[in-house]
Amino acid sequence: MNRRQRVGLAVHAAIVASLAAGYVLAAPPSRWDDPVMIGALVLLGVIAIRTEVPLPAGITFEALSALALITVAVAGPLPALLVTLVPIAFNAAAGRERLLRAGNLANLAAYGGYALAGALILQAAGPDPTASSAIGWLLIAGLAQLLVNWLFGPAIYLTFWLGHSPRTALHVLADGVPTGAVMVLLGAGTIMLVPALGVLALTVFAVIVILPQSFLAYAARTRPVARLGRDAATRRYAHALAVQLELPRAERRHVVAVAAAARNRPAPRDAIDYVCSTLSDRSRLNVDVQSVTERWDGSGPIGLRGTGIPLAARVLAAAQAWSDLTAAGSPQLGHHDALMHLQLASGERLDPAVVRAAGAVVAQERVSAEEPAPEPRLHLLRVPAALRRTLASS
Repeated sequence: MNRRQRVGLAVHAAIVASLAAGYVLAAPPSRWDDPVMIGALVLLGVIAIRTEVPLPAGITFEALSALALITVAVAGPLPALLVTLVPIAFNAAAGRERLLRAGNLANLAAYGGYALAGALILQAAGPDPTASSAIGWLLIAGLAQLLVNWLFGPAIYLTFWLGHSPRTALHVLADGVPTGAVMVLLGAGTIMLVPALGVLALTVFAVIVILPQSFLAYAARTRPVARLGRDAATRRYAHALAVQLELPRAERRHVVAVAAAARNRPAPRDAIDYVCSTLSDRSRLNVDVQSVTERWDGSGPIGLRGTGIPLAARVLAAAQAWSDLTAAGSPQLGHHDALMHLQLASGERLDPAVVRAAGAVVAQERVSAEEPAPEPRLHLLRVPAALRRTLASS
């Protein structure tokens, strides 16, 4: 560690030591009389951490802050600390992270700080923080927890340990406020349901927050397209291109059907071959399949040019060229390298608009140095474009 990092480590160690004294001398009493509720909160905390979704500026979309607020309200600061720390231990046991690292010392300072701060604020609210009259105090406590979490955690860790400027830490705070405020509202609403529903109130919270978060985490996972054969990769790309081109649902299904049919129908060698193939089957599906080998500049076997080539055939031609560069048995290029090849063919073999759509697909998928050619998964799951861009940028 350099000098700056040693200072950051010392600051976090001092905060943790101070918090230990604060829990002994000032913390409101904790309640352990409802182990089912506490156990359910711990379980949801583990799920929340396991399915956290990275967002831009280094923050994550996860429900742990709301769960901490709920736990502070219904059980006190020590159970809240348990709910936030058990998931870290679980991740370490599962091999996802090292337990003894500077980041976890920062987590201990942040989680311990906001659990204590929330408990002290709710103690001032009165004897029952689950009463409807305490909603304002819950919101204040939740927002205070967000601020303490940032102050004791990222603000110190980013500047001292990672060497970022204070401005970066402020950007993290600003970017985290909208998501954090939503979580505070959902946590406060869940607390209001506890007197009537008991532990079932957590079921409502799980349906509203944990399940969507888990879906986002599932959607954000990447798998290499190189594990797919060329036909399967072509269908994935064709669907993603159709989504990016904003084709209606019926047209997207047609594009995928053309991709599936093209496996078993040979492309025509010349115009006479095309006529013979389409005389026996004049369906739109067959005509589009027989047009896949046409070239945008009109130099294909039939001589169709530009937009005279059916759109599904133009999409599939680009999808086939893409899979020939990235799928199993191909050179297995990364998407950015493959795009360079597609752009070289744009205006000659391929439709320029479809090639531009391929670039947009890559920009809205989670391409990284670790996985340079992932499946177009976010397009396959029909994640909205704005969310695709957010997940891809994380």
